[in-house]
Amino acid sequence: MVEMTGKIIGGKYQIVDKIGSGGSGEVYKAYHIHLKTPWALKVIPYENVFAENELAVLKRLNHPAFPRVVDVVTENDKCIVVFDYYEGPNMQEIIDRYGRVDEKRVLKWAIQILDALSYLHNCFPTPIIYRDLKPSNLIVLNDDTVKLIDFGAARQFNESKNDDTIYLGTPGYAAPEQYGSGQTDIRTDIYNFGMTLFHLLSGIHPLKCNEVQMKDLLEDAGVSKDLISVVLKCTAKNPDERFISVEEIKNAINLFSNKIHFMHPAHPAGKNAVEISVSGIQKGVGVTHFCILFGMWLKNRGYRTAILEYGENSDALCLCRLLNKESQLMKKGYYEVRGLDIYPSMGIDKIDGFRRSEYDFILLDYGIHDEYVSRLMPRSDVRLIVAPGADWKIRAVSSFVERYDVILKMPNTYLSFPMQDRKSISVIKSYFKKVNILALPYAVNPWKINPAISKEIENIYNRIFQVGNS
Repeated sequence: MVEMTGKIIGGKYQIVDKIGSGGSGEVYKAYHIHLKTPWALKVIPYENVFAENELAVLKRLNHPAFPRVVDVVTENDKCIVVFDYYEGPNMQEIIDRYGRVDEKRVLKWAIQILDALSYLHNCFPTPIIYRDLKPSNLIVLNDDTVKLIDFGAARQFNESKNDDTIYLGTPGYAAPEQYGSGQTDIRTDIYNFGMTLFHLLSGIHPLKCNEVQMKDLLEDAGVSKDLISVVLKCTAKNPDERFISVEEIKNAINLFSNKIHFMHPAHPAGKNAVEISVSGIQKGVGVTHFCILFGMWLKNRGYRTAILEYGENSDALCLCRLLNKESQLMKKGYYEVRGLDIYPSMGIDKIDGFRRSEYDFILLDYGIHDEYVSRLMPRSDVRLIVAPGADWKIRAVSSFVERYDVILKMPNTYLSFPMQDRKSISVIKSYFKKVNILALPYAVNPWKINPAISKEIENIYNRIFQVGNS
């Protein structure tokens, strides 16, 4: 390999240091020569069979856990990919320096990793299987935010194939099927995730023990029995004995961990605020109205609550003008009505960078549901999709359910109908038997909630957060 330190790439990026080797090339730290901003550069020889695949995967990603590709430079026989540089140790370096990691911190990281995997596995039109999850591919920033790097081993899932053409993975973390016993799929990433958790919790590399010893080593490290059960199920040799999805893992963790249990929503692991995503299958079904109504109910219960509006066609901004709150919005970046904080027209970048630690609950108003919103909503703890309940709208709702069946089948996802009595909801449930159905109340003035409406919202809260059922 030719010495790269000091070289200027594409007339813009000066390499200052080699920071590692990825699955398909060498990785360097560089600075933009004019802006002085740091970037990571991956130098990939064109003859590398993984180069085209990795670039194709990276271009599809739009999630805060993954690096953004900002430039691609071609020089001689090399493809040089420029993406975000993250300042912080990887989890392997943390283990090497401090040994095993405290269970609470591991859980905080685990939820973020599961959110990232959920995004990959729900990519449209084809899921992405990462296949090389391990501590050295997980960077921890100063605020304990986790970033997942190196997509050299990732593949776009093809259910028509019985096995993989090329077997990839890291010994100790790789699942049995990665050695040729079958095709890798979502459960492969679940195995990798389980082995990563084992290493973090025990401080022992998976290659230094066998499956029989894992339980004893985790018990010796003081890991809770419930989390041990999760790790062992993730790492079952037979894929059919593992969890079937990362959502199922999150649900299992939610049942035992006060850190992220909905009964204690003020400090969920990895986010600091419980996120409730709300979208509508069409305009005018009451998405913003419900966000205000539910937000006020949560605020009245003593929870620090914010509404974050995603879209540019801003109902929240119109409301701001109507209430003469423009000066407050200009000064603070949000406006407040009766103790409820409202952030209009945020866009995905501002939502991703939002200071979640300041709130107990965040309601994400996504407006009209589409393919892109379907990719964003799985990151939240609860998803409500609002639909019209009128008889003549059933066909449109049926088409929506058929098109977006993947997200509607996710745990903690509800197809929600405003202003429906029990009889109407029963009829709606008869049409959509495989979907969670929720009836939403309507208040003429969502800022002032009467006792009857408050009781209805309390019933919704108890259902979606499983209060009394755990």
